[in-house]
Amino acid sequence: MRFERAISVLVLATGVTYGGVEAAENPAGQAKPEAAAGTPASPPPKFQQEVGTNPWVLAKPTPEHAILAGLSGKFTSKVHLYSGPYVRMLDTEGTAEGKPLMGGVFVQVTQSETRMKAQFDAITIFGFDEATRKYTAASIDDTSSAIVFYNGTYDAGKKQLVLSGRFSDQKSRVLSIVRKVITFVDATTWTLEEFVSHRVGDPETKVVTVTFKRP
Repeated sequence: MRFERAISVLVLATGVTYGGVEAAENPAGQAKPEAAAGTPASPPPKFQQEVGTNPWVLAKPTPEHAILAGLSGKFTSKVHLYSGPYVRMLDTEGTAEGKPLMGGVFVQVTQSETRMKAQFDAITIFGFDEATRKYTAASIDDTSSAIVFYNGTYDAGKKQLVLSGRFSDQKSRVLSIVRKVITFVDATTWTLEEFVSHRVGDPETKVVTVTFKRP
C-alpha cells in the first residue's frame, strides 16, 4: 500500500515539474511547433483557370496538320515483305484510303492487302497533339487484338514522319518496339516502312515497305 502511494506521489511530482517547465518555456500559451506540424508552409497552388471556365472551342487544323493531308485520298499499294520465319508472299498489291476526320484534325487510313498468303486489313488514325507538340497515331489490324499507340516527329528536310510505339506480341508475349517511317515522295506517292526490335538499343529488323500511289 505504501509502495503504491509512493509511486502515485512520484508520478504527480513528475507531472507538476514537467508542467512547470513547459509553462516557463511558453508563458504566453502559444501553440507548440508540433501542433502545427501538419500545416503546409504555403497554400497549395491554384489552377491557372477554374474548372468549368475553359471555353468550349472546337479543335481546328494547324499548320502541322497540313502534313497529314498527304495521307488523304484513294491509293493503290505495293507491298514488299522481308524475309522472316513465316510463309509469306514477298510482293503483293492492295488498296488504301485516307479520310480526313473532325475537319482535318485527324486522318484515318484504311489498308487492305495480302500478307502471309492471307487477307490483311489495318486501320490507323493519325493526328497532331498541340499540347505535346508530337505527331500521334493509333493502329489496329486483323492479326492482333492490341491497339498500338505511336508518337513522333516530322523531319521537313527528309519529308519524313517518324513514329514509335510498343506492344506485346500476341503469341510470344515478347515486347515489340515498332517504328514507322512515312516518307512523302511527291504529290501522289508516299511510302511506309516498318522496323521492329525487342529491346531498347537492339538492332532493328525491317519488316515491310508499302508504297501508296494515287491512281
